[in-house]
Amino acid sequence: MDRGALRLYFICGSRNAGDRPLHVIEESLKHGVTMFQLREKGANALAGEELFNFALDIKKLCRKYDVPFIINDEPDLAEKVGADGIHLGQDDMDIALLPPYFDDKIIGLSVRDRSELGQSDISKVDYIGTGPVFATGSKDDAGEAIGVEGLENMRRMIGTLPMVAIGGITRENYRECLDYGADGVSLISGIAAAKDTKRAVEGFL
Repeated sequence: MDRGALRLYFICGSRNAGDRPLHVIEESLKHGVTMFQLREKGANALAGEELFNFALDIKKLCRKYDVPFIINDEPDLAEKVGADGIHLGQDDMDIALLPPYFDDKIIGLSVRDRSELGQSDISKVDYIGTGPVFATGSKDDAGEAIGVEGLENMRRMIGTLPMVAIGGITRENYRECLDYGADGVSLISGIAAAKDTKRAVEGFL
């Protein structure tokens, strides 16, 4: 994959961006987000037909702005909607068990540290997401922050494999992530909760 696609990776679900998530997502795509991931988790999360239709609407927006569309942790949905790829966590489906649909798609994997890297098969992985780099409230299961030193260590261990930083990333600290080896930054609230989506996106670029 083009590692430049990780430069500004926006993650969002139907409950992260107020009452107009599709508007926020389109504004983010229009103004420079380079990859988008649908992560539909938590209380009142969409499911079934509602989730499929929401994902389909996002796919159309991603196609309109030529941005890769990734789905988190739901390979069946990703295949059904025709997404560009899947992102899996350590406790999600084993990458080796993904259906053939994903053979030529983007596969991302969350890898926090040396221990998780040691137990992960990254032979089919196109990029890894590492973090949380800084403390974050966006994900209940994020774990303790690894700091930019954790990013630097991961870069040393994975060589040239594309890597995106995640967790607690703001306009004030995102450059540190790039300086310590990340190809880009991934965030939820830094864009989803912003009053001015255009300004927020441009602030990370």
